[in-house]
Amino acid sequence: MNTDKLKIFLNLAESLSFSRTAQNLGITQSAVSQSISSLEDYVGTKLFYRSRKSVSLTPAGKLLAGGLKPVITQYDKAVTHAREVADANGNLLTIGFSGSGYDNYAIKKLVTGFQKDYPEVKIFLENYDHRTLINRLKQGFLDVVLTRPESFGSVMGLTYEKMLEGKFYAVFSDAYEYTGEVPVTREDLAKERMIFLDKNWCLTKQANLQQYLIAKVSHLDYAIANNMTDYTQMINAGLGIGICTDFVVNPKEANLHLLPLAKEVNDEIGLVRLTDGQMPAAESFMTWVKHRGLPTTHPVDR
Repeated sequence: MNTDKLKIFLNLAESLSFSRTAQNLGITQSAVSQSISSLEDYVGTKLFYRSRKSVSLTPAGKLLAGGLKPVITQYDKAVTHAREVADANGNLLTIGFSGSGYDNYAIKKLVTGFQKDYPEVKIFLENYDHRTLINRLKQGFLDVVLTRPESFGSVMGLTYEKMLEGKFYAVFSDAYEYTGEVPVTREDLAKERMIFLDKNWCLTKQANLQQYLIAKVSHLDYAIANNMTDYTQMINAGLGIGICTDFVVNPKEANLHLLPLAKEVNDEIGLVRLTDGQMPAAESFMTWVKHRGLPTTHPVDR
């Protein structure tokens, strides 16, 4: 199936106007109609309800649009990336990160500063959970990953540089009223609403802390966030308390409070790359960051 037809379909699914889609894509309205008819023949069902006054998606059309959109986006991204690789002459850098509040803040500052010193390097960013990031690094899709040692363990062939040490804290926003003591104990958390991160996004230390509370506190009140973005948003919205490191929280979010735990759990974060990746931009980036350090983390309440 021609990807152009799929892009026409997705554009029409959004605009719900044959004339507007034709204008958006710089083609004739007849070409839009022919592409949609061809796609409907291929799928074997109608994708749009059509009348003189309106166009709307059929149930099958909605399902197809929802499934195709991320696929076409990834396809376009891959094509662009491949072209950049061909033209980059070794000056391409793809950085992976988890999308936590701290990651987003730190990556923005690092990329901005690095680009000033290395304007010839073309930078891409990718956001996944930590384990997926390491897999993509090993497969050659990424050059550098901002992550923790837990994500790769004893995997051979990786060069890791520790950049920052941290601890786990109880984290909540101004919108949530914490009623316990400081430092925070298990008994304090038993009385609170907890926000946990999905096991597919969790690394071992956080997963163990969450599972410990679930196992030790009967009838614990908790919700599970599906990904890192939802996790930080739910905490920000005052929906409960999260247990995470200080390098998960955006340092500039003054509405957030970090309280130390009665039982300290330490962690660290750094940069990792393939040892024999032969990507000079990746080595330059890691050296540059090591010299300057990662941005400081969110202040802790005492």
